[in-house]
Amino acid sequence: MGLSAYKKYGAAAARLGNALRSGAVSHAYIFEGDNNIDKAGFARAFAQALVCRQMPGEGCGRCAECRKIADGNYEDLYVVEPEDTTARKTGTTTIKDAQIEELQVRLKSKPTAGSHNMAIISGGDTMTARAQTRFLKTLEEPPEGTVIMILSENSEELLPTINSRCVNVRLYDLDGKDTSTGSELAGTVFDMLARKAYFADIKSVLDSGIKSRQDAYELLDALETLVGSTVRGRQDISISPEAALASTGLIEETRRDIKLGAGYNYRVRGLMLRMEELI
Repeated sequence: MGLSAYKKYGAAAARLGNALRSGAVSHAYIFEGDNNIDKAGFARAFAQALVCRQMPGEGCGRCAECRKIADGNYEDLYVVEPEDTTARKTGTTTIKDAQIEELQVRLKSKPTAGSHNMAIISGGDTMTARAQTRFLKTLEEPPEGTVIMILSENSEELLPTINSRCVNVRLYDLDGKDTSTGSELAGTVFDMLARKAYFADIKSVLDSGIKSRQDAYELLDALETLVGSTVRGRQDISISPEAALASTGLIEETRRDIKLGAGYNYRVRGLMLRMEELI
């Protein structure tokens, strides 16, 4: 199963596929979604897309690397899951300091199958405070070629310093829902930015299209996908790779600020002002 099979979770799959194909791979991601979201499957599909030589950025699902990742026996992919290590087996599971310490040792080893050591931390928001503090050292100084995926239902349970060092990717349950609104709004405001429209007009369009925090997230996802497509010549408007990279960084920063509690309307308007200088 390729990464694009997860387009049902919003624009995240397309956005990450574009990043992989352009070589813009971060060392750490937080894949955040509700309990019914198959975050582990998404993470494995992302790992396949990262190492697959037949379909880079997507994952063919058929090559040796893809099959090993699907089967859970790829040499350079380490999975950490919450455990109940109490004597009474209370049923409450967490990721302990010792598990993170063991993962850190493994990530320091040289990859044997490819150029990347990868880690999937399932239930990342169950990491104990001590485990999070320990893991922060790896996020600050990751071994070369390391790609870490933290799976979370609520990234607010993670330290702000961990959130700030990861790319936060929100996965939505969009099965059967209309996902065109975010894409349409992104196209409209992007065109207005390119035409140097009055900011008051852009603000009016944003205010009419964004009524909730999720609307803001969907706009940011669609806008990031759109920015990537302009570089590849798939839109009438084209911008330089440098401007696209800077715009993507601003979008990620805006998404992170909103996640940490900033007003979504205020931050999206600020993003438009900053992107206007780049386009």
